[in-house]
Amino acid sequence: MGKIINILPMANREDNLQEIMEALHEVKDALVEVLDQYEEEGAEEKADTLTEALDALEDAYDVINDVVMDEI
Repeated sequence: MGKIINILPMANREDNLQEIMEALHEVKDALVEVLDQYEEEGAEEKADTLTEALDALEDAYDVINDVVMDEI
């Protein structure tokens, strides 16, 4: 997951946002895997905290998607 997002001033904003959305999706998937591990270990407090982080990533993804789709 060592992908670098190259945001250039001359680049298309929508393309940049699409790359960010893809990166967020990758981070969400990785976080779900870690969250599952904590849940399997019974570390509920950490799992709850990571669930909040996952919710925040999903919210960020949704907002960026709304901008790309011109819904804002």
